[in-house]
Amino acid sequence: MLLNIVRSRYQEMPIFLDVSSVVTQYAYERSAGVGWFREFINNSIAPTSDTVSVDANVGYSELPTISYTPLTGEEFAKHLYSQVESWVFFSGAHSGFATDLLMQIGLQRIGTAENMSFAEVRHPKQRESDIQQLMSFQRVIELLFILSDEGVIEVQVDPGDEKTGKKREHYLVIDEQVPEPMRPVLAELRQLIGAKHHNRFRITERTTAISDDEIAIQARSVMAMMKYMARGIEIPDAHLKAGWVIDYGLEPGDGGLVEREFPFIMHTSKNHPGNVFAAVRYQDYWFYIPHDDIASKRSLEHLMILFQIKAPATESSAPLLTLPTR
Repeated sequence: MLLNIVRSRYQEMPIFLDVSSVVTQYAYERSAGVGWFREFINNSIAPTSDTVSVDANVGYSELPTISYTPLTGEEFAKHLYSQVESWVFFSGAHSGFATDLLMQIGLQRIGTAENMSFAEVRHPKQRESDIQQLMSFQRVIELLFILSDEGVIEVQVDPGDEKTGKKREHYLVIDEQVPEPMRPVLAELRQLIGAKHHNRFRITERTTAISDDEIAIQARSVMAMMKYMARGIEIPDAHLKAGWVIDYGLEPGDGGLVEREFPFIMHTSKNHPGNVFAAVRYQDYWFYIPHDDIASKRSLEHLMILFQIKAPATESSAPLLTLPTR
């Protein structure tokens, strides 16, 4: 996964492999021997001693063969490029997710507030706009957590009804009784996300034709999340000068993304960085995450979990494990 994030920053297609079969062979080796040793002293014709030895050996070895196949096909592409359901990002807290990081990575829009773009090609004049979008979206998430902790705002689920055909729906609900200290916070959130006239909003993924009692919460696909996280990669100067990647002007180390607490940062080094959480080698450089970068470690973990949720199960006619019997 880490290598695919780097590859996406260099405009290369990611490659995912799946274990198609694991075949294990076992080998047993047995041997036995008998030795005889006769000793003579002072050139005497008669032997002074005889020694007889017996030995036996048993050996065992395991020879596994693992076969990998690329994940391809329409079903895989559909899951890789389709949006993750938005309810995952609100219910993740109950499953041990760092929900704020999850939202920064996986959500593109909350109401009228839009996250920083994950697009590969950005005009230089749009760099400042990217930073402003990032900071504004981070503020929205911060306000949501403040109000949620105070019990002012929550996401409620209408399970629907199979008999009547009513679909399952989610609602963003604001309490009618808001404590005085929280009113300015709520007013700021309403302004940022464009939710001004109601206290109950049906969550929709549409971004057009939104009614007053609806709010658009648009999630990203796994591929879009990877491209977004790739914007936090520190690109070697040699690669920038050679034109191998598009210079967004937001790379870590230039006073941009690092200072604005971007959820995922990867550093680079010409030599092996040593004791790090994760590292991959690409184009003669090491790209790595330090052990003390908790946010980046958790972001990578969340992306891998979401990938497993969205990736389809692959069928294989080969056996998963073969064991010989006697």
